[in-house]
This record gives sequence, C-alpha cells and structure tokens, in this order.
Amino acid sequence: MTTRREFMTLAASAALLTPGSAVLLAQDGSPEGGALVTGKPKPLKFEELKGFLSRDQLTPHHAAHYGGALKSLLQIEGELEGADRSKANANYAPIRELKREEVHAMNSVILHELYFDGMSAAGGNAGEAAQDVLKKRFGSIEKWIEDFKAAAVSARGWAILGLHPVSGKLYNFLSDVHDVGIPVLGIPLVVIDCYEHAFYVDYKNKKGDYVAAYPKYIDWIEVERRVKAVAK
Repeated sequence: MTTRREFMTLAASAALLTPGSAVLLAQDGSPEGGALVTGKPKPLKFEELKGFLSRDQLTPHHAAHYGGALKSLLQIEGELEGADRSKANANYAPIRELKREEVHAMNSVILHELYFDGMSAAGGNAGEAAQDVLKKRFGSIEKWIEDFKAAAVSARGWAILGLHPVSGKLYNFLSDVHDVGIPVLGIPLVVIDCYEHAFYVDYKNKKGDYVAAYPKYIDWIEVERRVKAVAK
C-alpha cells in the first residue's frame, strides 16, 4: 500500500502534465530533457516510421505543432511577467486569457513529447512491469489495446493511458483539447495524438487506419520505463 509520504512525493512530481510527467522523469523522479526544462524542442528519435508515419507527416507535426506550442508558451510566459493584475476579472481580462492559454500550451508541449518519445520503429512487446499493470486492470494486453483504440477513435484530440495515483488504477482517458478531459494528477503512460494534423498527410480521412496501426509502433521500452518510474 502506498504511504502518504510516497503519495505526496508522487503527486508532486506528477501534477497534471507538468515537467514531472512520466516521460520526463529520471530514475529519482526529477524532470529531465523536456522543453519545459530546456526551453528548446526535444528532437525526434526518428525521421520516419516506415509502414506507419512518413517523414512528410512527422516533420511538420513536430516543427509546427509541437514547436509552435512551445513558442506560444514562451510568449505567454513572457507576457505574464508584465501583465496588469489589478484589472483581473472573470469576464474578460488579459491576465485571465494568458493564464487560460498557458495551461493549453503547456499541456500541448508535454503531450507531444509523450507521443513522439513513446513510438519506435522496432515496436516489440510489453515489458514485465507494463504487462503486469495492464493485465491487472484490463485482463490482457489485447483488451487494453481494444479499449485504447476505441478511446482514440472517439477522441478529437488525444487518447491517454494514464495512472491515477489516488485510486492506483489505470484508465484510458479521452481529451478533445489539450486542457480538457485530463484528470488532475493523472500520469500519462501511453499517448496518441488524434488530431487530424497527426495523420492526415499519410492517412487522409482514414483515422481508424492510423489508430489501428499505432499499437505496432509503441516503444515498449519507453513505456516500461514510465511504468517503473511511477507505479507503486
């Protein structure tokens, strides 16, 4: 059973899609390598994923959408430094809009990093830790994939396999936009980008084909690392 101290440590390092998210956790639980830490985009691990995503699909996605989200976040953070707090209100105020957009851009950066870092041309099989938690929650890897694909096809933005430290359970979350549908403290382990910009060059309007192919390219070594970093 997770102790209160263990839970608070986990919660602090895994607050909703912040630099402590699973993909950025070092073995001691500290953030490493992500754009929220360095201020620069993380490079892609691959130029293409043959049979799944082409270079023409991946390059603009990484540069324009992930890189664009980081650029927006840095601009927002800069404007927040000089924003007039005295005129804050819940109807309309620059400070209100900046704070709303800050979370939107921040989550986009992290979700894209989780997505890109979570894929590999090698694919492979789930590691022991990942298999254990998935089978415990869903019954089998195949049943998890079935539920995950259903969430992804239904999502307008993201589908996320996440661990919730309060319940200790895994969930396949659905998010239509970067800052909606993701529970507080939810720790993402597997992420698929379901926006059209993630697949349209290669799949046109056949989103189902993109989602169906995705599980073959999950980087299970990375997922295993994420699971071991956060699972108790």
